[in-house]
Amino acid sequence: MKSISLILASLLLANVLQAQAPATGEKMPGVKIRIKGVDVQEQPTPMLTVSNIQMKRWTPKNWIELDVEFDIKLPEIAGGRKGTYAGMQLTIYVALNHMTKDNKREVITGTLDLVDIPADEPCHALAYISPATLKSIFQKDFVTASADIQGWGVEFVAEGKVIAAKSSLGNKPWWEVKESFAMLQGMLLNKMQTPFANVFGDYDVPVKAK
Repeated sequence: MKSISLILASLLLANVLQAQAPATGEKMPGVKIRIKGVDVQEQPTPMLTVSNIQMKRWTPKNWIELDVEFDIKLPEIAGGRKGTYAGMQLTIYVALNHMTKDNKREVITGTLDLVDIPADEPCHALAYISPATLKSIFQKDFVTASADIQGWGVEFVAEGKVIAAKSSLGNKPWWEVKESFAMLQGMLLNKMQTPFANVFGDYDVPVKAK
């Protein structure tokens, strides 16, 4: 079983990524994104109190939450420090401590369509992996970020160009080497697709409805 660290080491020695991958932190002229970090943790299903219905008894389960913190700088023509960027995409890659039968690392990936991104304050983008998805992969009820998530990678794309990227596993975009991984689509959810839709207020940047 190969870890991502070993895969990255071999790729770096062979310079496989050098020609094909966008450099981490690459900027599009006029728009700059600074990725401060990504916090990956368990988050229990919120227990909300509502009226006029008969409540049901249930036990909250753990979701995996990814909190991407960043800020954006805009040129003066776009409003500068007081400006708001209309929209860009954030693609997230979550490497799991789980292998396929043909010995490929499984990676959950998805894209958030961020809108109305303010330049005058720290920004956060939230994404989630559901308990049902986690159980279907790991075949167990209790999944933790520290034990079951090996690493992450994020890319910001504006006008079709990668303007910023960051990884917890070195400074190269390991997710570009798709033949080494089993990419799992459709399992990463934005906040509006989850029970967290009505919590945290305006802590996070809005997303376009799907």
